[in-house]
Amino acid sequence: MTRSALLLLLLIASCQGPWSYYPENPETYHGIWAYVYIVSGRPVENVCLDKLHSLSEVRMHGFAFYRSADITIKGLFNGKDTSFFLEPDIANYTHNPNCFVGPKDLIAEAGGNYELEATITWDSAGTKTVTGFNAKTYIPKKFKVLRGYDLLRRQFGLGDTIIYLPPPEDLKSNYFIPEYSNDVGGVLVSMVYGKDVSWGENSFDQVVGQFSDRNDTLRHTHFGDRRILYTATNRQIGNMNKDIDSIPILGIGMPAIGNIKLLFYAATPDYFEFEDTFLNNRNDSRIKPFYNIHGAAGIFTGMLVDTFEVNVKTGDTVKIYPHLLAQETYCRQMDRETSVPYLELYRQCVEFWDRMIWDEIDSTSGYPPWYEIPNEKMKNILSMEKLAIWCEHRYFPIDRYPLCGSAMVYYSKNGKSSPILDREVKKWCEEHKDDEQCAL
Repeated sequence: MTRSALLLLLLIASCQGPWSYYPENPETYHGIWAYVYIVSGRPVENVCLDKLHSLSEVRMHGFAFYRSADITIKGLFNGKDTSFFLEPDIANYTHNPNCFVGPKDLIAEAGGNYELEATITWDSAGTKTVTGFNAKTYIPKKFKVLRGYDLLRRQFGLGDTIIYLPPPEDLKSNYFIPEYSNDVGGVLVSMVYGKDVSWGENSFDQVVGQFSDRNDTLRHTHFGDRRILYTATNRQIGNMNKDIDSIPILGIGMPAIGNIKLLFYAATPDYFEFEDTFLNNRNDSRIKPFYNIHGAAGIFTGMLVDTFEVNVKTGDTVKIYPHLLAQETYCRQMDRETSVPYLELYRQCVEFWDRMIWDEIDSTSGYPPWYEIPNEKMKNILSMEKLAIWCEHRYFPIDRYPLCGSAMVYYSKNGKSSPILDREVKKWCEEHKDDEQCAL
């Protein structure tokens, strides 16, 4: 055997391909998904269920996928061991009835132990199915942010003002120093802000601006009122300090002007194992997702939350982008491929679509809530096709805006289907026999 042939043989023998370490594709999970969070200082309000959907099935968030649901929470509330049943979130029923809440006057406490028991009756592939599941968790005993250090390494406290610096200084971090009990698995940091904040030019702008002529205001568009900024775990790798001991928050993630609240959610180790294996690696078949719920997929975790409020300001030389202006600039642009305005394409733009509708009705009336738009006016402004899109953006709130019932029927006739949609359309047409969409 020649030397080159021997080298080739050794190379083939030592080569590690995907066939050598990838497991067989795991069987797809067909049961119920549950996401349950018990947060200190708050009533139970984050118990959400879902089921696996087929690729051709549309998700109908505004309607329950189950026939009945018995969900019980046990644990420490208001200083006493308490047990109670959860109810669908009636206040937001047309938004997502698959989320459940407990009594508003029962408040979870740090250091408490909690148990979840549930029995869900639902239709799985057209067959009546009863799924039972249970889980246990706890809320950590202690977590509190003591102080922070800004981008210039100056110490600051709760309610103080910190500085947003222009690039490249925005890539530095603010650091937050906490004290915590050993039962904390890690901390999820979320930022809550109002509509009056302004975002600042950043290092990302400088890089992207060299390759794109896109309006730089669009790059500063954020929707909702909060962003997840960082996850710090309570574990040590080698001789490195624990991430949780000095939590870094990049300046680029914060606004340049405005008041913000940083919410530090100290959670159980289970949550971070779930985050590592499922949330961050859901597309990697080599990693088996971790769930701590017996009989279902998902996570049941307790969280101790500490709020740290700060004000942010910047210098006059930093270019800023007001939050609402950036949103409106984004939503009023046209999609280049379809020539359809973003207002109609994306759910997060629906409020700006409302404004255009109100302007067409009466530009002097301001912007009342969407559900006050007169039905007859809406019929004259939007075609049934566009009405279906507008209603779908709001998960078909047929109880609050009956015109969306007709739009839902139209929606179902144009290639959209699911057992839940079919059920709701049938129910609507039985109750509204005079609806012209039902007669077509």
